[in-house]
Amino acid sequence: MDKVNTLPNLFIVGAAKSGTTSLHNYLNQHPDVFMCTPKEPHFLINNEIGKDRIPVGICSENEYRNLFIEGKGEKYRGESSVMYLMFPEIVIPKINQQYGEDCKIIIILRNPIERAYSGFQHVKRYNVKEDCTDFKSAWNISEERYFSKLDMTPASRYKKLGMYHKQVKSYLDGIKNVHIIIYDDYQNDFQNEMIKVFNFLGIDIINIDSAKEHMVGGWQWEDERIKNLMMKKTPIRSVLKFLIPFKGIRKNIRKNIQKRNTSEVAIISDKDKVMLKEFYKADIKKLSELINRDLNYWTK
Repeated sequence: MDKVNTLPNLFIVGAAKSGTTSLHNYLNQHPDVFMCTPKEPHFLINNEIGKDRIPVGICSENEYRNLFIEGKGEKYRGESSVMYLMFPEIVIPKINQQYGEDCKIIIILRNPIERAYSGFQHVKRYNVKEDCTDFKSAWNISEERYFSKLDMTPASRYKKLGMYHKQVKSYLDGIKNVHIIIYDDYQNDFQNEMIKVFNFLGIDIINIDSAKEHMVGGWQWEDERIKNLMMKKTPIRSVLKFLIPFKGIRKNIRKNIQKRNTSEVAIISDKDKVMLKEFYKADIKKLSELINRDLNYWTK
């Protein structure tokens, strides 16, 4: 096997809840790009931050490399582990030394006020270890809880994840090829942003089918018991998987259960929004200067 031609050379490193899942899937439509499944192996940080923090992540180097074998011969083989942005001191040396300094990095930045609230709702939706029912409580304990609980996901670090300046600066200083997308631009002029990505990668511009939505949020579980049943690996789920071996049928059953046991997420309160704007204001100002793009409207 030609090891070089099966190693990843394209990394979407975050930020979480900023459109990375859609970008991952859109890039996978390009004939010169292979994006791996699962989307977020988090191999480059799993062993360092703790194997129990991202249980669906990959810790074995052989298992990680096997994710890209199918992409042999493609110009790019990529992955999209969104927690990489927060751990540049771990990720950057590994990329440069193990996968080559010509690797391409893509960062998507979303208004950190919106990102923090959306991130909390996402973790509360999919992670049974998020036991705070309101955003302010989870925000206040986010850092202390992460370091005191060795199985707590880094996605629960709602404050730290939105402190973009230092994270982005580390990538710009440490990686040769970095492309930054502002989430607002991605939403408002998707085709133009994709053209910029294609040009950054040096590949042909193609039409992307963007009809399918990915990781749609805005909903929450109404009953913790149902959430635990759906999210935890329980004997009941194992039995159902045995009794209903067809994945499509199980998926439809899951959709029906979700539809009947979820409700719409409330919008962030004005009080919390003011708090977040004040918290991120100085960092956003430094980020704006760093990337030469005025993002101070995020806190207006």
